[in-house]
Amino acid sequence: MKKTLIALSAAAIATLAACTPHTTAATEVGVQFNKITRSTEVAQPGATYFFAPIINDWTVFDVSTQNLVMSRKAEGGDRLEKDDLRFKTRDGNDIETDVTIRWRIDPSQAAKIWEQSAPSTRTLKERVVRPQARTYVRDALNRLDSEEYYNPDLRFRAASEATKLLAAHLQPFGIIVEQVILGDFSFKPDYQTLINRRKEAEKNAEKLEAEILATLESNKANLQQKIAELTEQLTRSQGELEQAKKAADAYLVRRQQEAQAVIAEKTAVAEGVRKERAALNGSAGDAYVSLQLIDALQKKEIRQIPKLNGNVIIDGNKLLEQLGVIKYQQQQEPKQ
Repeated sequence: MKKTLIALSAAAIATLAACTPHTTAATEVGVQFNKITRSTEVAQPGATYFFAPIINDWTVFDVSTQNLVMSRKAEGGDRLEKDDLRFKTRDGNDIETDVTIRWRIDPSQAAKIWEQSAPSTRTLKERVVRPQARTYVRDALNRLDSEEYYNPDLRFRAASEATKLLAAHLQPFGIIVEQVILGDFSFKPDYQTLINRRKEAEKNAEKLEAEILATLESNKANLQQKIAELTEQLTRSQGELEQAKKAADAYLVRRQQEAQAVIAEKTAVAEGVRKERAALNGSAGDAYVSLQLIDALQKKEIRQIPKLNGNVIIDGNKLLEQLGVIKYQQQQEPKQ
């Protein structure tokens, strides 16, 4: 009997002393709870730990970013049913909108989460994140009226406010809220009909605006082409004008030079005539005339001079001698 008790005691001690491996993945943290000391220890990601399972409890939390998806379409959300968020606007309209919450667990708060909230990430999402999200996101969206919610900028601002509000309420639970994303939304059928008409009108307006812009761009392109053509014509005309001006200037210079040459020639001739006239009017005029006459009649014999009543033969040399021309010539020859 005593041997049996000893064997049982040894087996119990061996069982208590046996350690088994417990592993955490790269995006997980583990929490070890000692049943004897009532203490907890956080196990870091990507490691293996050995401890006796009889006196220790163990759980693992996924600390990567999680998505809580609440969608009108069953196949698009976390639940296989219509699960979008319904809220009432400030002016009394009911709106249903898809909402996605991006959140994650603070690894340093894993032990606290296990002790106070939930033993796993999935349970934490259903117990804490989901009800808190539906409450505080609705509170943020209730501040808008229908027209403001239809405005994408104001809707994005409301989503940012919902992110801050939800983060403040989930932070004590060891949960970090990264973003609240608002998806597709719809109004009541009657109001939605008006919204659809407005969207159609806006779409038509955008289409017309695009057509107007396209027309303006086309006209602008045509205008640029026309300007280029006119510029080319202007450049060509200016070139032709410059050539014509140069030709006219050259012609004017040539005619001026020709006129100056003619003037110079005529001036020289006139000056010669003037000097000759002056010489003829002086005392040597008679001698000059005689010399000119001698040069003209030299080596020429004049035998007759016509007369009205018939031909009379006259000795021209005697006539010249009588006129004093030959005598003058004879007087000039010794001087030479």
